Amino acid sequence: MLFTGVLLSIAASVLFGLLSYYSVLLSPLDGPSVFGWRIIFSLLIFALLVLFSRSSQRVWTDIRRLFGRPGNGFSTLLCSGLIAMQLALFGWAPMNGEGQALAMGYFLLPLLMVVIGRFLYHETIRPLQALAVTLALAGVLAGLILHGHFSPVSLIVMLGFPPYFMLRKRLALKGLSGIFIEHLVMLPPALIILFMWDFNADFFVAREASSWPVLIGLGLLSSTALFCYLGAGQRLPFALFGMLGYVEPLLLFVVALLLGEPFAAADLWMYVPIWLAVLLLVLVLVLHGVRQLGRQPRPALPRF
Repeated sequence: MLFTGVLLSIAASVLFGLLSYYSVLLSPLDGPSVFGWRIIFSLLIFALLVLFSRSSQRVWTDIRRLFGRPGNGFSTLLCSGLIAMQLALFGWAPMNGEGQALAMGYFLLPLLMVVIGRFLYHETIRPLQALAVTLALAGVLAGLILHGHFSPVSLIVMLGFPPYFMLRKRLALKGLSGIFIEHLVMLPPALIILFMWDFNADFFVAREASSWPVLIGLGLLSSTALFCYLGAGQRLPFALFGMLGYVEPLLLFVVALLLGEPFAAADLWMYVPIWLAVLLLVLVLVLHGVRQLGRQPRPALPRF
């Protein structure tokens, strides 16, 4: 179970990295168009899985639960809107030279979650966690000094995910049912975007016969990455799951360099403190995970 979870987590990170690099196949689509087609084809795949799995009853039960009360319905719309913003940004950033800023947001997100846990949920911050947050703050300040501002892309990732996670937890959106409902809510704006862009006729003219396979591949890659991610979360201890999550921003950063984004030596003043902060947080997660595993009862050895 643990080994399978590790493999699924690494697979999810690799697939998300490939999804970022997949933008080279999507020209001349722009960010909003990529979002629109990604939602449509991912939803088709999720719908087939719901139809041919045991999740169909759970989906309808969750839909009635979420939209049967106005408060839950509004929260579901808000939750879907927050993840839609992240999905749209994930498609737009690599195509517009913002891949490094996207990776930076994912580096900083867990550090912000530590702060939120301390002040909102009154969780205890360990000394290494406090040092990690301090180093991350130093990196952010260095970025402000070097560039006069901190990338809005990084801020959207860093500040947009925490309320999404909190809303998703409150609404108990889990597994295939939760992903399907979120994508179902995102379908109308996806269709509106594609309608405004005339359903990207120029893309189909430029790509000809390969256009549909490329879009289907986009949906398959996106949905498979999400499934691997959720499967890993169900099989791994929380600490280990969080640690393995750092593989993704590392790959996003490498993809940004492969796509030709410039990297100045002066930016090391911003990146090095943040990377050190990430390493410290990973160390905390490892130590916490080892302690958790050490407390678990050991299975009795078989007698022969």
